[in-house]
Amino acid sequence: MGSELLVRSVPKNIHHAINETEQTWKQFVISGQYPVIGRSFVVDSWKRCQDVGISPQRSAAQRLTNESAVEMLWANHFLHENLVPYIHALTDTMMPSRHLVVFTDAEGLILNIAGESNIRQAAEKMNFVPGSSWREDHAGTNAIGTCLSLGTAVQIFAAEHYCQPVHSWTCSAAPITDPATHKVLGVIDLTGLREYHHPHSLAVVQSIARAIEDRLRDSLELERFMIFGEYLELAARYPNTLVIALDRGSQIIRCSSAAWDQGWIDNQNQLRFLPAHYSQMEDGTTWEVQGAYARWKWVLHRCYRQRQPIGTLIQAVPAGASRVGKPSTLALKNHHKEDTPMPLASFGSLIGEAPQFLQAVEQGRAAARYDSPVLLLGETGTGKELMAQAIHCASHRAAGPYIAVNCGAIPHELIGSELFGFEGGSFTGAAKEGRPGKFELAHKGTIFLDEIGELPLSLQPYLLRVLDTGEVTRIGAQSSMHLQVRVIAATNQNLEEMVEDGAFRRDLFYRLNVLPIFLPPVRERPGDAVKILEYFLSRIAQKTGRLSPAISPGVAVVFNNYPWKGNVREIRNVAERIMAQSHQSPVITTQDLPESFHEAVSQIRQNGPSEPGLRQQEMDWILHVVAECDNNISRAAQRLGIHRSTLYRKLSKFKETR
Repeated sequence: MGSELLVRSVPKNIHHAINETEQTWKQFVISGQYPVIGRSFVVDSWKRCQDVGISPQRSAAQRLTNESAVEMLWANHFLHENLVPYIHALTDTMMPSRHLVVFTDAEGLILNIAGESNIRQAAEKMNFVPGSSWREDHAGTNAIGTCLSLGTAVQIFAAEHYCQPVHSWTCSAAPITDPATHKVLGVIDLTGLREYHHPHSLAVVQSIARAIEDRLRDSLELERFMIFGEYLELAARYPNTLVIALDRGSQIIRCSSAAWDQGWIDNQNQLRFLPAHYSQMEDGTTWEVQGAYARWKWVLHRCYRQRQPIGTLIQAVPAGASRVGKPSTLALKNHHKEDTPMPLASFGSLIGEAPQFLQAVEQGRAAARYDSPVLLLGETGTGKELMAQAIHCASHRAAGPYIAVNCGAIPHELIGSELFGFEGGSFTGAAKEGRPGKFELAHKGTIFLDEIGELPLSLQPYLLRVLDTGEVTRIGAQSSMHLQVRVIAATNQNLEEMVEDGAFRRDLFYRLNVLPIFLPPVRERPGDAVKILEYFLSRIAQKTGRLSPAISPGVAVVFNNYPWKGNVREIRNVAERIMAQSHQSPVITTQDLPESFHEAVSQIRQNGPSEPGLRQQEMDWILHVVAECDNNISRAAQRLGIHRSTLYRKLSKFKETR
């Protein structure tokens, strides 16, 4: 409902407007007829008042709270600090128009009234005082109560008030909404005698409400930044637990990527499994939830600003693991396996059988035997971080920490302190006790620098020094410390071209490029796309309690010839869409693929490999499934989604053509 409909346009003859509203009110209240004129939202409010039994002759609102309690409520209200200067300024402005400046809480309880004493005394006759409730069901139609009922700014003039003793007044009210929770925090209101009605009073309270909401938004961004800082600390201290950061409105502002795989986040980016009484839970409270394969223990950590809660960190550890972190007590310690219960990827968990991929895996196994820097190259989504984890787990540093840093996700002005840490008081806003950097946290372990090409040129000499000497100097520190850290970097950019363009230091490139490993895109890995699809379908089926569907030979052919610009990530998205839309079909056919694939199927048949080539790809998939089923034709046919006789016929034709 637009605000232009909620303000009454009063003609120059104010008495005519007063009489008009009075006649409309009498028509409804006394005659019981639906008014021909009058604003519909006002008449709807009258109906609500009638339904709850409000007397049209009620002369005073209910007073629910005594004066001392109201003073305490006002002093401690969330908006008090932001509202006070606006109330003072507005009171001075509205003094000539003889209006009261009023603030109520979200329940319509008046907490503060400012204005001329004569007007306040007149308002006291209808109990328009601090501590009285002006909700619709307590005081009938009025700007405060109707504003709360509709959730929008309104103006109520003269006899538009449901209760006749209030007909001498006019009021305009606007709600103030919390940008974090989207709940109404209170109402700002202008109330005066009807003879002093001003049509712009609604615009005034709306502008104040918007101004306060803008200040709240700015404060919310600061709160989120502070929560993000505590998230980074907890994630760094326990890099392989799962951490989820929530703001004051329980909105997810950052989380470990694996939290999505566990099925804890819905399509609206909301966290599942939060208890109904979550906002009242004490710091350190734990509860268990179900993950993809096992139960997990969630630990609640409150985040505070000036002793007020501003958000929450949820730390997830497998049920049975004992060690969890506390943001306020983070300290640099050696990490042990029990500190990092979330398992990392191993070489055995890397999916693929294409020669190019297997070559990369063998290079990774060889690199794990040394401490030299590794540079992982490849397009986005080819599995560079999984390879980094596998190298770490196969190395002699496996018992140490694995710290992952996305150089492209940290603001440039913060990345120096994130990587190298800082001393207490080294810059404005720095924590008193200082903070260790990611390199310190990775001591005796591995640091993975993803998107290394995004590292600012100004910081590249510092990274080069760490690689050359093993020494790190915190920002603001007078001395350096010697660390034992294995560096694995990754990029989807062409660093050699960046070197030639002056965007990346040549000496740093050569220092990182000691053991380069290229991870081929999925389109260059024959047969791997369908194996990756099978893996994700199986994982999703386990999460949702369903049977993993069979992959038809036709789908295998399409997957093996699709360009896969998003690589493994794109296959995972397709698998999720198939499982969401297949309605538990036992077999995935080409008809179950997204629409984008329908065009691809036609192009593959028109411009793709020859018909014999397509038949060979189909047979490769069939033979793969038969081998995995230990030559059990019945089981293989079931997995392929075809009849046993069809499978026998295809195998016979294959033998004849060999």
